Amino acid sequence: MKRVDIVYFDAGSGHRSAARGLERVLAAASPGWRVRTVNVADVFAPNKQFHGIVRAGINYFNWLLKREKIYDLKGLINLSLMFHDLLSPRGIREISRFWDEGAPDAVVSLTPMYNPALYRAARLANPRAVCVTIPVDFEEVKPRYWFTPKVEQDYLLATDRLEEQARAAGISASRLHRIPGMVIDPEFYQDPRIDVARERERLGLDPGALTGLVSFGGQGSVLVGEAARQLARSDLRLNMIFLCGRHAAVREEVQGLETPYRKVVLGYTRETPVYYHRLADFMIGKPGSMTITESLINRTPLIAIKSRGMRPVQRGNEEWVRGRGVGIVVDRPAGLPAAVKEIAASGRYLQNAEREYHRGVFEAARLTCSLV
Repeated sequence: MKRVDIVYFDAGSGHRSAARGLERVLAAASPGWRVRTVNVADVFAPNKQFHGIVRAGINYFNWLLKREKIYDLKGLINLSLMFHDLLSPRGIREISRFWDEGAPDAVVSLTPMYNPALYRAARLANPRAVCVTIPVDFEEVKPRYWFTPKVEQDYLLATDRLEEQARAAGISASRLHRIPGMVIDPEFYQDPRIDVARERERLGLDPGALTGLVSFGGQGSVLVGEAARQLARSDLRLNMIFLCGRHAAVREEVQGLETPYRKVVLGYTRETPVYYHRLADFMIGKPGSMTITESLINRTPLIAIKSRGMRPVQRGNEEWVRGRGVGIVVDRPAGLPAAVKEIAASGRYLQNAEREYHRGVFEAARLTCSLV
């Protein structure tokens, strides 16, 4: 029996979503293995000081994310890297106690910045542990965010840009493995053959109207409310589904908003909201890797609102959306009605999304099995 830990952190929701998607496929492919997802903050818990720093940083980031007020993201990244670099050999030994009850055969990380400490601790528990990093961004925001050549690890890379950056960082070509796209929940690949019109009607929506879905990840965002207000000022005949995540105030705001369109407003659930994605003709969200990938696999054109505070990380994502023609990137929520009209009038965005369809999570699981 192999023991595989898939590590994520809760800054935003994409890392955890990708980790759980990989867990499901890997467990199905290797039923005799013990595969689990692990929060990196829990791994660091035996070192109380570093654990407290990581937890505080994640909580602060999520607080800012909900309010779309992230200032100096690169500065926050540099601060995280500094605290990581201050970890002593004793601190690494303390972290390795996380695996006292069973050393891992492999650690797969979908978390940036902390992987050198994570992998060194894992190899104190098991010197033969295989370490695999899967970046969940379309490009690396700065050196050492994803690629750390001084610590032996394999990389599963979903874009040409990531591979280019990995080679420039000095990663051996033998350690680089291509996957066709980002890892998401495998439920997006299932085809339940639902009657979309009937399901829309069951939810109180107009079965024949153009239907949009708004999602800014599990944490939610004030931009969900802004999108609802901007669309309410338009002359579009719409249904709208709003996924508000953990942002209870936004959910209450959108629920109480007088709108000319029918709407469904939902809060956070642990289950991936694939059902609601399947009812949508287009999607509005942030230019995050998971949002982009969910829209591709669901063959739903994306309207992404240009990132402000997250721009250092998501700039490459925006360029990818534009370059591949799978959606529209708008500067502000005020541009949403015009973007919806353009999506509705042109079939090229849907055609391009269908062209970019991939099975990245299944290839990631296959490669992980081969490495372990």
